Parts: sequence; C-alpha cells; structure tokens
Amino acid sequence: MASRSVQGNRQQRLSSVSAILIVVVATFVKVFSFSGHLLGAGAALAIAHLQGQNRVASWFGRLPFRTVVLGSAACAAALLVTDAAMLRWLPAAGLPAVNFSRFHGLRGDAQTTAMWIAGIWLLVSPTEELISRGFLIDQWSIVLKDLKRAPLFTVVASALTFGAIHFYEGTTGVITNVIAGLWLGGLYLQQRRTLWAVIIAHGIVDTVAMLAFFYGWL
Repeated sequence: MASRSVQGNRQQRLSSVSAILIVVVATFVKVFSFSGHLLGAGAALAIAHLQGQNRVASWFGRLPFRTVVLGSAACAAALLVTDAAMLRWLPAAGLPAVNFSRFHGLRGDAQTTAMWIAGIWLLVSPTEELISRGFLIDQWSIVLKDLKRAPLFTVVASALTFGAIHFYEGTTGVITNVIAGLWLGGLYLQQRRTLWAVIIAHGIVDTVAMLAFFYGWL
C-alpha cells in the first residue's frame, strides 16, 4: 500500500509539472494580440477542470467585500512602491533598464491609452492572475506538498515562473516581476486562494503604468 501511495504521489507531481509546462508554453503562442493570454488561460481552465476538486469555482469564491478591497489596495500600494524603487535602483546598480519603448506611443494619446486600460481590466489582469496565481500556485502546491513551509515555497516557485515568462523585459524586468509575483502570491494565499483581490491589485498597478506612459513619466 505504501509503495502505491508513493507511486501515486509521484504521478501527481509529474502530472502537475507537465501541466505547468503546457500552460507556460501556451502563453508564448503568438497568433494575434494577446493570443498567449487567452490560450494560456484556456489551457489552465481546461486542466483545472479535468483535475476536478472544484478548482475553478474556488478561484472565484466569495469573500467579504472589505477583505477584498483592503487586500487589493494594500498589495497595489506595495507593488507600486517596490516597482518604483527597483526600476530606479537596479539600473543604478548596472543592470539594463527595462525597455518600455513599445509604450512610448501612448504619450498624450488618450484614446489608445484608454483602450490599453480597458484591455488590462478585461483581459490582461484576469488571465495573468488566473494563470500565475490560481493555476501555478495550485500546481506547485501539488509538486512541493511534502516540503516544510510548502505554501511559502509554492509562492516563490510561482513568482520565479512569472518572472521567467517575462524574460523579454530583460534582467531588471524579470526581477521586478518576480517581486510582483511574491506580493501577489502572498495576497492570493491571504485571500483564501481566491482571485478577486489579485486581479484588482494587478489592474491598479498596470493602470498606473499606462497613465505614467500617457503623461511621459516612464
């Protein structure tokens, strides 16, 4: 019986690692704008559904409104302060600055900036949080479940994965995204593994970034 249990745990881990790889690869499939977000989220939802245990429903479970608002606001504030510091300190330490040139066309363009902000709230923030917090943390929880302080290691693993997915932003971009992943992963666990607060926090931060591009601050 013990050997069967060990074999079953090993198969669960391998299955979760395979699921992580499938979803991460899906995020890099570029057929049209944001196709990677949609394909990655679709793959994550499909795999979670196949795994059962009401995973998808639990991601969108209800929490007190006050809990969600306070959690998302505190996390967004922490993210904004951390990002501002890292974007200044890391280049000063000799690392290359993040190349934001693709967003410089937003300066003074209210219509395009508004479209980006709408896309952030309707697509980018929900899909990235579903993939990187809901799906990845749950899968890493299976892989690392026998470790002491497993929840901490699952947040770190998901944050490292989140950072690696943003490799195209360079070393500074990867580091800032890993730090963001740690803040958001901690919030996800604090919010009982629901996604509402992390989606809102992510949306706030990205909206501030778009406004910074609009006003020429970045």
